Amino acid sequence: MGTVAALRYLRAVPTPSPRHLIGCMTGTSLDGLDVALTRIDGRGLGLTASLVAHHAMPLPASLRNTLGNLAAGTPLPPIDILRAARHLGVVHAEACATLLDEYPDLHPDAVIAHGQTICHAPGDGLSWQLFDPWPLVRTLKVAVGYDLRQADLIAGGQGAPVTPLADWVLFRAAGDAVVNLGGIVNVTRLATTPAAVRGADVGPANLLLDGLCVALCGEPFDRDGRRALGGDPDAALTAAVHAAVRERLTDRTLGREQFGAAWSRNLADTLGRTHRAEDVLAAASGVIARIAAGHPLLLDAKRWLLAGGGVRNTALRAAFEREAAAAGATARLTDDAGVPAEAREAVAFAVLGALSQDGQPATLAGVTGAADPGVAGVWAFPPVPR
Repeated sequence: MGTVAALRYLRAVPTPSPRHLIGCMTGTSLDGLDVALTRIDGRGLGLTASLVAHHAMPLPASLRNTLGNLAAGTPLPPIDILRAARHLGVVHAEACATLLDEYPDLHPDAVIAHGQTICHAPGDGLSWQLFDPWPLVRTLKVAVGYDLRQADLIAGGQGAPVTPLADWVLFRAAGDAVVNLGGIVNVTRLATTPAAVRGADVGPANLLLDGLCVALCGEPFDRDGRRALGGDPDAALTAAVHAAVRERLTDRTLGREQFGAAWSRNLADTLGRTHRAEDVLAAASGVIARIAAGHPLLLDAKRWLLAGGGVRNTALRAAFEREAAAAGATARLTDDAGVPAEAREAVAFAVLGALSQDGQPATLAGVTGAADPGVAGVWAFPPVPR
């Protein structure tokens, strides 16, 4: 379908109310794919969203390795990149089909996918979220929206964080700030109106912890934070981790470009000579929480809502709870606001897809710096009904 035909199709098919959209998210840490069937009532900034069902699945090892190599800058033949994009699309289709098995009479109105971030270079106005939508289009016979960052980037924005407006839709009545513990810690400071919402990447989370665990323990991650819970770092070790992280922080968006595997490996090589792995991981967990807690977006926030895969790490979660308590705040999961912590980003992408359908920009000038980004996303459509 050509662009003009696709636009005509989109305009010719009114968005129903309620709508059922599936949001899909694969994060920086490459720990898996989350898909969330979400009910959308209303339109534009007046819409409300509620989770119907959530499904998570790990990425196949071969795909995870290829995506990790791409993100690390390893040169690959073009055919391998194409195969990875197609494989990722197939995995999305399988996950969404599994999710819908329990709802045989429900056909989603659209699927919105983040894709896998390979490179984020806002200084060049560019970001690459690898994704092939066509397995989803063909399998589910549904419109698929993706590539939601480019409209913001081409308008001069950072293209990230991309979820604060969705956080406002979902959580503005439940908390003062959403703290997402993914590969990176990003914070959304909620407000009464969208224009007053702020958001930022504030430091590393799973990128640091996973990188250290791989280098020190030969394991992809510290399951449930068990190793870190067994650690007892001294002040010197904590200070060393803190200094290493601080020197990589910027006031821009963060990712593998700052906290990649090579950097984590070098840090582990240095610290591992004189400290146990458990102590290093415990120190890193505390540093992650302390740096986040000291960010201006959290300084006077009294109700923190924690989300992301990092909440499964009990040591990391406990560190954030301690920092919140020290600041006179509470830290609880987004589960208490109706969205399981691990589903929050997938639900957020369903919301962003609905906003795109409604002609509403998905990003905020106060967050990314793009004053007029326009409507976000690229759409792929099934054949037009005849």
